[in-house]
Amino acid sequence: MNISKEVKIGLLVTISAIVFFVGFSFLKGSDVFSNDKDYYCYFESVDGLQKSTFVQIKGLNVGQVSDLELAGKQGVKVTLSINNKTVMPKGTIANLASSDLLGTKVIRLDLGEGAGTIAPGATLPTHKDGGAIDKISGELTPRLEELKGTIIAFNSALANINSLVGADNQHAITSTIQSLKVTSENLARMSDALSKESGQISGIIRNTNSITGSFAKSNDTIQRMLSNFNKISGQLANSPIQKTIADLQKTTTQLNGIMEKINNNQGSLGMFINNKDAHNNLNNSLKSITNLTDDMKARPGRYINISVFGGKKKD
Repeated sequence: MNISKEVKIGLLVTISAIVFFVGFSFLKGSDVFSNDKDYYCYFESVDGLQKSTFVQIKGLNVGQVSDLELAGKQGVKVTLSINNKTVMPKGTIANLASSDLLGTKVIRLDLGEGAGTIAPGATLPTHKDGGAIDKISGELTPRLEELKGTIIAFNSALANINSLVGADNQHAITSTIQSLKVTSENLARMSDALSKESGQISGIIRNTNSITGSFAKSNDTIQRMLSNFNKISGQLANSPIQKTIADLQKTTTQLNGIMEKINNNQGSLGMFINNKDAHNNLNNSLKSITNLTDDMKARPGRYINISVFGGKKKD
C-alpha cells in the first residue's frame, strides 16, 4: 500500500507534537502516563517552594509537587502527586521543610498512626518547619537580648565613671598620679642604691652566716652553761632561803634594839657615846698618850737607863 507524501508528513507532525507535549510535561514535572494519587495542602506562604519539588517520607522520595496556585485567604494551594504504592494513614501531616543549609524546600510527610488510610484527593493538614537560619535566629535572639542588657549596664557604668571623673575630681586624680610617679621614682632610686651597696649587703650576710656558724659550733658550750645554770637554780631553790631571811630579820631587829638603847643612853656604850664629858676626857687621854709616845721617841734615855758599870747618869 502506497502512502501518500501528505499522510507521511501529517503522521510525522503528529508524532512530533506528541513527543513535544510529553517531553514538555516531563520537564515540568508531570508524568503523562503516571497513575500517581493527588493530595492537596495549603500553606500561608511557600517560601521558595517550586514545582517538581520532591515529596519525601523519612528521606525517601515518594512523589513531587505537581502544581502551585493562589487560594485567596487560604494562602497557596499545593498539589502533591504521590506514588500509588504509598499508603497514607490517617493523621499524616505535610511539612514544608528545608533540605539543606541553603534553604532548598521539600515537602516532608509525617505519617500518622490513625486507623485507615487517606483517600486520594483529600486535603492534608500542614506544618511549616523553621529553616536553619530561623533556628539560628531563635537561638541568637536571647543572646542578643542579654548582650543588649550588658551594653546598657556598661553604658550606665561609663556614665557613673564620667560623673566621678568630673572637673572637681580631675585635680585630685592628677595629684594622685603625680604622687604615684614620685613614689615610683623614689623606689627606683632606692633600688639603684641597694644595687650599689650589694657588696656591703653580701658582706653583712656573710658575717651573719659566720656568727650563726659560731653559735652553732658553741652550741655544746651554751648547753653546758645552761645545764650549770639549771643546777645552780636547783640548788638555790633547795637551799633554806626562808630560814636565812628569817635569821637576817631577827638580827636586824636585835641591831635596831641595840641602837635604840644607845640613843637612849642605856648601857655603858650608850652613856659613853651620849656623854660629852666622857668624850672630851677620852680625847684628852688620847692626846696625853700621843704626847708621851712622841717624847719617848725623842728622849728615850729619860725613860730607859742603861749603865755598863753601874753608874747613874742624870739628865
